[in-house]
Amino acid sequence: MREGKRKKISVWVMWCLILSICACGLAGCSGKKEEETTASGESKSEVSAESKSVSESAGDEDQSTAETAQTPLETEPVEGTEGAHTDSGSEKTDQEEDPQQQTEPDQDPAQEDTVSLENYIVNGEWKKIKDALNMRSVESHQFGEFGEGYEIDGFYINWSKDEPDEEGAFTMINTGSTSVDIYGVKVGDGIGTADSVFKENGWTSLNDGRQYIVIFNGRDLAIDFDLDENQTITGWYLCNWPEGDFSENFAGLVNQQVNGVPAKINVYEGEYMDEQARTWQPVTEYYTVIVENVTEDSFDFTIYYVNGSDENREVVFRTHTAIFEGDGTYARYHGQEYNLTFTFPDGRNSYPDAVEMQIDGYEPVEGLTFNNNSIPGHEFG
Repeated sequence: MREGKRKKISVWVMWCLILSICACGLAGCSGKKEEETTASGESKSEVSAESKSVSESAGDEDQSTAETAQTPLETEPVEGTEGAHTDSGSEKTDQEEDPQQQTEPDQDPAQEDTVSLENYIVNGEWKKIKDALNMRSVESHQFGEFGEGYEIDGFYINWSKDEPDEEGAFTMINTGSTSVDIYGVKVGDGIGTADSVFKENGWTSLNDGRQYIVIFNGRDLAIDFDLDENQTITGWYLCNWPEGDFSENFAGLVNQQVNGVPAKINVYEGEYMDEQARTWQPVTEYYTVIVENVTEDSFDFTIYYVNGSDENREVVFRTHTAIFEGDGTYARYHGQEYNLTFTFPDGRNSYPDAVEMQIDGYEPVEGLTFNNNSIPGHEFG
């Protein structure tokens, strides 16, 4: 009996010990969990404060999103929420990759209206500047009642209106505007920058190093830079009609050819012969023009004198290039001694094909009409 009681007591004590150990274990897990929860709570509190600061400075940021981004464990995908995280990330990526949002802060509105003057100094193109810069009309001081004047932001342009567009004189004066440049040179640049690019584009520097001259399409151009004590450009004076002692510097300069405008008519390679030589009447002498290397804005020409008795040919005007100018219906050759103009009458109703040609500027052929009888669709005897 005692042994049975002892066994019962032993079993009861053993169960008490087991229950006590289990209770201690549960108390220990509970304590550890509380510590982790407290630490996590403190961390979230700190993150929340930091996120609030970020949110206030950014203006449009979502505080809960900022907290999530600051808690690495919570950014891991949770079942059923991958789409939400993906959408959130996509929105952020789209916002970062939006080119408009990226470029807007870097855009300089003034740069959009900048006009490069080198594109407007031949063929009457200078008249387009007033519209390109939305300039206001002012008095034309240099040409008076025979000119037009416009101004914007300290940049002035005047031109004569008593001459054809392509022959007119112009003056451009910049007193400090950055809305225009020339070969990329602006007010505020050093004269050394101008010296490099102007020489690269065929201009010649005069003795004082702030004046440059050139001949484009047979027309003299000159620019005179205004400089401060640091040799920084503060403005300039540009014109295509230099006079007086200044104009003497152009003697011996090589004419610089510039690109023409797209031709409005079709000049064909081949022979443009004096029309008198195509009649049944005998001709003792005549001139003829050989056209080669036709492009969209130019062609090469050579003028020959022909002895009608034996058809012997002699070059009287060596091969040169004529470029289309103005409205694209005529072409010009600008040389040192001769300036030739090529026009194309439509006596045979052939436009836009140029069957006929006339030349001014070389006296032996002035008043003559040359024609090409081999142009497809316009052949004749």
